[in-house]
Amino acid sequence: MTHTDFLDHVSGVDGEALPNITPALQLRDYQEYSITELMKRHQSGIRRVILCLPTGAGKTVTFAELTRRTLASTPHARVLILTDRIELLYQAAATLERAGMQAGILRAGCKSMPDQRVIVAMVETYHRRLEKGWSIPDLHLIIIDEAHKGNFRKVLEFHEHTPMVGATATPLSSSKQAPLNTYFEDIVVGTYILSLIEAGYLALPRYFAVPVQLQAGKGLDGDYNTSELYADFNKPALYKGCVANWYKHALGKKTLIFCVNILHTLRTAQAFAEVHEQVRFVNSDTPEEERKAILQWFALTPDAILVNCGILTTGFDEPTVECIVLNRATRSLPLYLQMCGRGSRTTATKKEFIIIDMGNNIRELGFWHDPRDWKCIFLNSKEANLEVAPVKTCPACESLIALTTAQCPYCGYVFEQASGEVKVSHQEAVTQEIVIDWSYLMQKPWDQMNVTELLMRAQMGNPGTQKQSYKVSWIINCILNHDNPRPMLEEFARLRGYHPRWVDHRLAEHKAKQESMEHGGF
Repeated sequence: MTHTDFLDHVSGVDGEALPNITPALQLRDYQEYSITELMKRHQSGIRRVILCLPTGAGKTVTFAELTRRTLASTPHARVLILTDRIELLYQAAATLERAGMQAGILRAGCKSMPDQRVIVAMVETYHRRLEKGWSIPDLHLIIIDEAHKGNFRKVLEFHEHTPMVGATATPLSSSKQAPLNTYFEDIVVGTYILSLIEAGYLALPRYFAVPVQLQAGKGLDGDYNTSELYADFNKPALYKGCVANWYKHALGKKTLIFCVNILHTLRTAQAFAEVHEQVRFVNSDTPEEERKAILQWFALTPDAILVNCGILTTGFDEPTVECIVLNRATRSLPLYLQMCGRGSRTTATKKEFIIIDMGNNIRELGFWHDPRDWKCIFLNSKEANLEVAPVKTCPACESLIALTTAQCPYCGYVFEQASGEVKVSHQEAVTQEIVIDWSYLMQKPWDQMNVTELLMRAQMGNPGTQKQSYKVSWIINCILNHDNPRPMLEEFARLRGYHPRWVDHRLAEHKAKQESMEHGGF
């Protein structure tokens, strides 16, 4: 459905004009439509409804305004919003405040139920309180964020008759044995990714991809087995290929990289640090305060690269991201769409973004912006048709495009025509390895090198001798002998995965050694 079609679609609902309600927040047409439809469903007696809005469509704004109207319609009504991520919890609370509502927060450690009319709660915490006999009087509506994850199921037995809205960008349950239509009766699809792109609300993607051989089998959750997938990706050629493709297609662009697991995140960050200074990584082991500092650094650094695994898929909105690298494979359509969506926000200067697929995801799951019939998928989840149209690589610019495309929209390359069908005139382009010239480091003094250059110089070793590379201790000593070693040592520690206290220890050890030398010690 195009944006124009959508505007025609929402100009009236069942032959009626939309109600003339002044919202507290500025709403887009599809958000107003979604709220109206949700309220109609509940008024007609349908208790549980899915709200489907793509990543970037303003899901939180939509259910915040739905909350406001619910509270306004009934003097003593109360609303509960459930989420599973602390970032999403505070994001929802902040949006509610913008809409004129003060939300009560229920998370681990809370000794009593908040008394505000709207409560935002961590689903696990709320479930534990329910088991202890806690309750929310006059509860008129429950809103479940990221409903496709299915972690709401444990609270359903306590709220059989309470109206519910399950908000998600992808109404596909994380469990095939428990599809969403088992628990929800209907769905409201507010809009589609392509409509949002056409309206200028989301950035236009450009795709690049490199085929990869995968041996990983299926895990318990239906996605790839993580340890086997790591074995597939933990290869020098793939680390080098990931860096080379980024260097070719996205050099200088702010980049977010998704990896398989923590170790893969660390090693990917190390690989990128060899060609780029501004590289950081976050994972589930990163302390909360350090994570906040890294995300702030990422937001403020124009050409930053941030590597993560399973952390920045939901609840992370950084509009300045210009490139998404999928340095992993997934069978999960929701996960795939969430990862790609992290680069789709627009700014005053950003209207496009790049997706580099290193895991066959586009070939298996389709383009991120492909139209998908979410209502059909929701109603027929077990038999849903998720067939993917074939793709091809433009031999001129290497962009990944639909097989039926006659002319590359990026470089203008024209494919040969045969019998009324498109015929590819060249085989798929094989991504060439990029050789980055580091020879200048042979002449550059070590005390003028940054951390990236020191790492690369250590790998180069001493040509003409049997010394193939310098040890890590050589890099550390070079850093310690800089005029201001702490920042460089901290960056090196992050890239190597060392504990933050390691920096203090090395600096103290170096200082003690210098003092000993000054006093004639050994």
